[in-house]
Amino acid sequence: MQKVLTVALVSLLLRGSFGRTVREASLHRYDVIFGTKNELLCDEPSSEVRTEWRRTDGSDLPAGASQQNGLLTIDPTGHDAEGHYECVAQIPGSNAETVVVQVFLNVIVPPRITFKLSPPLSKVHPGDKVALLCDVSGDQPIQVSWHKANGESLPDRVTVNGKYLEFAQISKEDDGRYICRASNRAGNATRTAEIRCRNKN
Repeated sequence: MQKVLTVALVSLLLRGSFGRTVREASLHRYDVIFGTKNELLCDEPSSEVRTEWRRTDGSDLPAGASQQNGLLTIDPTGHDAEGHYECVAQIPGSNAETVVVQVFLNVIVPPRITFKLSPPLSKVHPGDKVALLCDVSGDQPIQVSWHKANGESLPDRVTVNGKYLEFAQISKEDDGRYICRASNRAGNATRTAEIRCRNKN
Protein backbone atom coordinates (compact mmCIF):
# COMPACT_ATOMS: atom_id res chain seq x y z
CA MET A 1 0.00 0.00 0.00
CA GLN A 2 1.41 3.38 -1.00
CA LYS A 3 2.00 5.71 1.91
CA VAL A 4 0.42 9.14 1.51
CA LEU A 5 2.72 11.91 2.66
CA THR A 6 1.17 14.80 4.54
CA VAL A 7 3.40 17.65 5.61
CA ALA A 8 1.85 19.45 8.55
CA LEU A 9 4.21 22.40 8.67
CA VAL A 10 6.70 23.57 6.09
CA SER A 11 7.70 27.22 6.15
CA LEU A 12 8.95 29.31 3.25
CA LEU A 13 11.57 32.00 3.69
CA LEU A 14 13.27 34.21 1.12
CA ARG A 15 16.62 35.62 2.15
CA GLY A 16 18.34 38.03 -0.19
CA SER A 17 17.98 41.38 -1.82
CA PHE A 18 14.20 41.60 -1.61
CA GLY A 19 11.72 40.26 0.93
CA ARG A 20 8.40 41.45 -0.44
CA THR A 21 5.89 38.78 -1.42
CA VAL A 22 2.43 38.82 -2.94
CA ARG A 23 0.43 35.72 -2.14
CA GLU A 24 -1.74 34.38 -4.93
CA ALA A 25 -3.43 31.13 -3.88
CA SER A 26 -0.54 28.70 -3.24
CA LEU A 27 1.86 30.66 -5.45
CA HIS A 28 4.39 33.04 -3.88
CA ARG A 29 5.85 35.77 -6.07
CA TYR A 30 9.19 37.40 -5.25
CA ASP A 31 11.24 40.16 -6.82
CA VAL A 32 14.97 39.37 -6.72
CA ILE A 33 17.77 41.65 -7.86
CA PHE A 34 19.99 40.67 -10.77
CA GLY A 35 23.56 39.86 -9.74
CA THR A 36 22.83 39.32 -6.04
CA LYS A 37 22.74 36.22 -3.85
CA ASN A 38 19.29 34.86 -3.00
CA GLU A 39 18.15 31.88 -0.96
CA LEU A 40 14.88 29.98 -0.77
CA LEU A 41 14.38 27.88 2.35
CA CYS A 42 11.80 25.11 2.55
CA ASP A 43 12.11 23.83 6.12
CA GLU A 44 12.13 20.13 6.84
CA PRO A 45 9.64 19.67 9.72
CA SER A 46 11.17 16.38 10.92
CA SER A 47 14.09 14.06 10.30
CA GLU A 48 11.72 11.75 8.41
CA VAL A 49 10.98 14.33 5.72
CA ARG A 50 13.32 15.60 3.00
CA THR A 51 12.58 18.64 0.86
CA GLU A 52 13.96 19.55 -2.55
CA TRP A 53 13.58 22.50 -4.90
CA ARG A 54 12.79 21.89 -8.57
CA ARG A 55 11.80 23.87 -11.61
CA THR A 56 8.08 23.43 -12.11
CA ASP A 57 8.61 22.68 -15.82
CA GLY A 58 11.29 20.07 -15.07
CA SER A 59 14.18 22.08 -16.53
CA ASP A 60 17.56 22.44 -14.83
CA LEU A 61 18.08 24.84 -11.96
CA PRO A 62 19.75 28.11 -13.02
CA ALA A 63 23.49 28.67 -13.23
CA GLY A 64 25.00 29.33 -9.81
CA ALA A 65 22.31 27.30 -8.01
CA SER A 66 23.00 24.77 -5.26
CA GLN A 67 20.81 23.23 -2.59
CA GLN A 68 21.17 21.37 0.67
CA ASN A 69 18.63 20.41 3.34
CA GLY A 70 15.82 22.36 1.69
CA LEU A 71 17.90 25.50 1.14
CA LEU A 72 18.20 26.64 -2.48
CA THR A 73 20.98 29.17 -3.04
CA ILE A 74 21.36 31.12 -6.29
CA ASP A 75 24.59 33.10 -6.44
CA PRO A 76 24.76 35.22 -8.45
CA THR A 77 21.17 35.58 -9.61
CA GLY A 78 21.04 35.83 -13.40
CA HIS A 79 18.24 36.30 -15.88
CA ASP A 80 17.98 32.51 -16.16
CA ALA A 81 16.81 32.36 -12.53
CA GLU A 82 13.46 33.87 -13.46
CA GLY A 83 10.58 31.41 -13.47
CA HIS A 84 8.51 28.95 -11.45
CA TYR A 85 9.90 26.69 -8.72
CA GLU A 86 8.34 24.17 -6.39
CA CYS A 87 9.41 22.66 -3.10
CA VAL A 88 8.75 18.93 -2.99
CA ALA A 89 8.66 16.98 0.30
CA GLN A 90 9.34 13.26 0.45
CA ILE A 91 9.95 10.54 3.04
CA PRO A 92 13.23 8.75 2.21
CA GLY A 93 12.56 5.29 0.80
CA SER A 94 9.03 6.19 -0.22
CA ASN A 95 7.74 7.05 -3.67
CA ALA A 96 5.16 9.38 -2.19
CA GLU A 97 5.90 13.09 -2.48
CA THR A 98 3.98 16.31 -1.99
CA VAL A 99 4.43 19.69 -3.64
CA VAL A 100 4.55 21.90 -0.56
CA VAL A 101 4.78 25.34 -2.11
CA GLN A 102 5.25 27.01 -5.49
CA VAL A 103 7.32 30.13 -6.07
CA PHE A 104 7.76 32.51 -8.98
CA LEU A 105 11.01 34.50 -9.05
CA ASN A 106 10.94 37.75 -11.00
CA VAL A 107 14.47 39.00 -11.72
CA ILE A 108 14.70 42.81 -11.73
CA VAL A 109 17.68 44.86 -12.90
CA PRO A 110 18.92 48.01 -11.10
CA PRO A 111 19.75 51.10 -13.18
CA ARG A 112 23.07 51.48 -14.95
CA ILE A 113 24.25 54.82 -16.31
CA THR A 114 26.36 55.78 -19.31
CA PHE A 115 26.95 59.34 -20.54
CA LYS A 116 26.74 60.70 -24.07
CA LEU A 117 27.89 64.27 -24.73
CA SER A 118 27.08 66.18 -27.90
CA PRO A 119 29.38 67.61 -29.15
CA PRO A 120 32.28 65.52 -27.77
CA LEU A 121 34.01 67.04 -24.74
CA SER A 122 37.16 67.89 -26.72
CA LYS A 123 35.06 70.09 -29.02
CA VAL A 124 33.02 72.05 -26.43
CA HIS A 125 33.64 75.77 -26.84
CA PRO A 126 32.03 78.84 -25.22
CA GLY A 127 28.76 79.72 -26.94
CA ASP A 128 28.10 76.17 -28.16
CA LYS A 129 24.81 74.38 -27.65
CA VAL A 130 25.64 71.32 -25.55
CA ALA A 131 23.52 68.34 -24.52
CA LEU A 132 24.57 65.72 -21.98
CA LEU A 133 22.53 62.51 -22.05
CA CYS A 134 22.21 60.33 -18.96
CA ASP A 135 21.57 57.07 -20.78
CA VAL A 136 20.08 54.60 -18.30
CA SER A 137 19.40 50.89 -18.67
CA GLY A 138 17.51 48.66 -16.23
CA ASP A 139 13.95 47.74 -15.36
CA GLN A 140 11.36 50.42 -15.98
CA PRO A 141 10.07 52.69 -14.62
CA ILE A 142 13.31 54.58 -13.92
CA GLN A 143 13.40 58.04 -12.36
CA VAL A 144 16.27 60.28 -13.50
CA SER A 145 17.42 63.55 -11.92
CA TRP A 146 20.32 65.97 -12.50
CA HIS A 147 22.32 67.83 -9.84
CA LYS A 148 25.44 69.95 -9.58
CA ALA A 149 28.29 68.51 -7.54
CA ASN A 150 28.91 69.77 -3.99
CA GLY A 151 25.21 70.56 -3.55
CA GLU A 152 25.30 73.61 -5.82
CA SER A 153 22.18 74.57 -7.75
CA LEU A 154 22.10 74.03 -11.48
CA PRO A 155 22.81 77.27 -13.41
CA ASP A 156 19.67 79.15 -14.50
CA ARG A 157 20.66 78.86 -18.15
CA VAL A 158 20.77 75.06 -17.91
CA THR A 159 17.64 73.11 -18.87
CA VAL A 160 16.76 69.62 -17.67
CA ASN A 161 14.78 67.78 -20.32
CA GLY A 162 14.15 64.28 -19.01
CA LYS A 163 17.45 62.42 -19.31
CA TYR A 164 19.11 65.40 -21.02
CA LEU A 165 21.04 68.25 -19.42
CA GLU A 166 21.06 71.03 -22.01
CA PHE A 167 23.15 74.20 -22.28
CA ALA A 168 21.74 76.66 -24.84
CA GLN A 169 25.00 78.65 -24.90
CA ILE A 170 27.62 77.10 -22.69
CA SER A 171 30.22 79.31 -21.02
CA LYS A 172 33.28 78.91 -18.83
CA GLU A 173 31.01 79.61 -15.85
CA ASP A 174 29.30 76.29 -16.56
CA ASP A 175 32.53 74.35 -16.05
CA GLY A 176 32.18 71.76 -13.32
CA ARG A 177 30.89 68.36 -12.32
CA TYR A 178 27.30 67.32 -12.97
CA ILE A 179 25.65 64.33 -11.32
CA CYS A 180 22.99 62.07 -12.79
CA ARG A 181 20.99 59.96 -10.35
CA ALA A 182 18.76 57.11 -11.47
CA SER A 183 16.50 54.89 -9.39
CA ASN A 184 14.02 52.07 -9.86
CA ARG A 185 12.51 49.44 -7.58
CA ALA A 186 15.74 47.41 -7.78
CA GLY A 187 18.09 50.13 -6.59
CA ASN A 188 19.92 53.37 -7.35
CA ALA A 189 22.83 54.49 -9.49
CA THR A 190 24.88 57.70 -9.56
CA ARG A 191 27.42 58.91 -12.09
CA THR A 192 29.32 62.17 -12.43
CA ALA A 193 30.32 63.97 -15.64
CA GLU A 194 32.84 66.80 -15.80
CA ILE A 195 32.39 69.55 -18.37
CA ARG A 196 35.17 71.91 -19.40
CA CYS A 197 34.86 74.60 -22.07
CA ARG A 198 37.86 75.04 -24.32
CA ASN A 199 38.64 78.32 -26.02
CA LYS A 200 38.81 78.13 -29.79
CA ASN A 201 42.34 78.38 -31.14
